Amino acid sequence: MKRKNCTMLFAAALIASGVTGTQAQDRPQPLPTVAEAHGVFADNSKNSVESIKNAVTAGDWAVPVEVIGCETAGCDGARTPSVYTPLPVSEISGKWNICAVLPHVKDPYWVGQDAGLVDEAKRTGVTLQVFEAGGYTEISKQLNQISNCVASGANAVLVGAVSSDALNPVIEEIAAQGIVVIDYVNGVSSPAVAGRALFEHCTLGGYMGKHLKETGEPVKAVWFPGPAGVSSLETMIRCFKEQAEGGDVEVLGVSYGDTGKDAQLNLIENALSAYPEMNYILGSAVTADAATGPLNERGLTSKVKTASYYFTPEVYAGLENGSITCASAGNDRILSRIAMDMAIRVLEKKPFHGSSYIGMAANVICGKGAGEKNDNLSTLIKELNLPPEGFRPVFSVN
Repeated sequence: MKRKNCTMLFAAALIASGVTGTQAQDRPQPLPTVAEAHGVFADNSKNSVESIKNAVTAGDWAVPVEVIGCETAGCDGARTPSVYTPLPVSEISGKWNICAVLPHVKDPYWVGQDAGLVDEAKRTGVTLQVFEAGGYTEISKQLNQISNCVASGANAVLVGAVSSDALNPVIEEIAAQGIVVIDYVNGVSSPAVAGRALFEHCTLGGYMGKHLKETGEPVKAVWFPGPAGVSSLETMIRCFKEQAEGGDVEVLGVSYGDTGKDAQLNLIENALSAYPEMNYILGSAVTADAATGPLNERGLTSKVKTASYYFTPEVYAGLENGSITCASAGNDRILSRIAMDMAIRVLEKKPFHGSSYIGMAANVICGKGAGEKNDNLSTLIKELNLPPEGFRPVFSVN
């Protein structure tokens, strides 16, 4: 979808939902994109691992991003590289209360997101409260948590959604009350959000498809994306297929299920029996880690490779020891800090950086299991992909 059409649809949806005022019409125009700041460049080919590490861990941090030229989650807008920098503390005048609702903190990915929220709350001095729903089936619980955020005095709510559609009524209700809502990581379909800082499933799936095509090796893969009916996961697989097209890459099947380890083990065992020709397992971090046992037991470690569409410490360890082949690096742990900065910008009536929709530039990282030619594990920016070592979830700050 072209930017003009996407913008017109967005405006029409806002009018239809009754969400206007400071949420849309009165917002200042976004700032222009930035080619360089704090020693890092929008063009990632000019950056070193060390320069990005120094920039993202600095007090006034900076990070390469993609400014996305459309407004709906997962839309097909232009992606313009830029360097994102947060609002300086000296420009934050309000005593803001920010609430974040997360799907869960059962795995390192969301623990890492919580760490970023905590870091940004400490940097800015805002009051932070965090709720976790306990899993992607807990729609009612997350709806109640959003209502509890508002009841406890939140000026803004960062929504790490358990569903792309089911939360829309409450999002639109609180947005109409003047509460700033930022769509965070997973993506919701409501147009009532003030901004989006999202995990780009299409980018991650597409980069993996492109990588496997470019290896030139025949790939017969089965996907293990996670629960059925999640639109972002369907988008990821679609983008994988689009980017793999023209290569010797075939998707034999898709096995849906809970991302708990036991559930993934069962799915893997069934797929190994159903698809004896399978030579690549593609899925969640839990899938890639869980596959190690069955592949060892069946003597298939040299035949069947594995890849995850995101990073965890277990995936990193597997890449190091060769039990996992590759993983998509979303470089997105900092989305929590970007989402909070976006909320503060709206509250302070400051312009967004580049756009109301920010995503991250992704890449594929492989370990020694991919062979010496493809082993680029040393280039992973751990600070953007892994939780801080020893960090445990924190649910309130300041």
